[in-house]
Amino acid sequence: MEIELNQEQRIIKDSVRKFLAKEIAPLVEEYETERKLITKDIIKKLEDYGYASGLVPEDQGGLGLDYLTYGVMVEELSRTWASLRTLVTSSALATKLIARVGSPEQQEKFLPRLMAMDELACFALTEPNVGSDTGSLETKAQRDGDYYVINGTKTLITGGSLADLVLVYAKVKGGKGLTAFLVRKGESEYEARDIRKMGMHASPLSELAFVDCRVPAANRLGQEGEGQRIALSGLNAGRVNVTFAVVGLGQAALEASIRYAQERVQFGKSIANFQLVQEMIVQMALKVDIARMLGFRAASLLDRGVDCRREASYAKLYATEAMVDVCNQAIQVHGGYGYTAEFPVERYFRDVRHLTMAEGTTEIQKLLLGREILGVSAFK
Repeated sequence: MEIELNQEQRIIKDSVRKFLAKEIAPLVEEYETERKLITKDIIKKLEDYGYASGLVPEDQGGLGLDYLTYGVMVEELSRTWASLRTLVTSSALATKLIARVGSPEQQEKFLPRLMAMDELACFALTEPNVGSDTGSLETKAQRDGDYYVINGTKTLITGGSLADLVLVYAKVKGGKGLTAFLVRKGESEYEARDIRKMGMHASPLSELAFVDCRVPAANRLGQEGEGQRIALSGLNAGRVNVTFAVVGLGQAALEASIRYAQERVQFGKSIANFQLVQEMIVQMALKVDIARMLGFRAASLLDRGVDCRREASYAKLYATEAMVDVCNQAIQVHGGYGYTAEFPVERYFRDVRHLTMAEGTTEIQKLLLGREILGVSAFK
């Protein structure tokens, strides 16, 4: 199966890359080194390129881009700044869910400011005691007239403290399954605490505490008990998104390694002449290309409405683990300098490591694929 970018997609890729190089790349080192959190005015710079509105249909005010085109944009953004990518695409996936399953009133209330990147959304499912086993969520919600009262804690939430809108999943007292709620900052009270982490220093990863948090019943997304279906409905797209995100980091590490190998001189010649350095870089390039092709295939299937659970998991599983290897090899190509902050490859390694866990860990992907291939579930 051969997939090539069409002319419009190549133009978008080139346009986005030039914009990011001019407007975003100069900010990265200062923000990452000083652990300065990305601000809303930086995020707003991306509005015209459709990072928030791209996946929303045109009849709802979005750009109606296909997943492959959006994936190309994600790769370019991650190649430039992984911290910014994680904030923007997490918000975009929540925005797409509102566009798809939200009521007309919710769409009118939330979509315009989210698509204009005046506001940011985040996805709050994970809890201190609950990761992949979403059926064991401990966060509770109880109906109280025209409100729901939510109590519980969410953790490892990308952009949690910066977000204006939190998509929260909870169990409603007396009901079955999970229910999704749109919790808006200022309208409902909750507390946010950022968690210090290994990589992506310019984007917050947060713990959100909901204590008797009153949420208007009108902000319930879907019906009671539909939360699990809503959450799972975006998983394939989320895994494809992560695939392109890690490919962007791998591509950045590969390009940095090629430059360094051509410029670094040892024993009277550039280290690009050394066979073992060439072997490392060839293996890096091969893994980046394979991961990108797996992403292309899964995105293409999404665009055609074909069930791609297996292909999305293949892409996410291979790409995340392979790009950890690529970024690790990039450090090796740079020698001692690769371990320092003098070159960006140590940041690429720190940033990429997180994504083996996002949207289902490597181990969960293997179990999901085992069920697809063998027809036997390891979860029961």
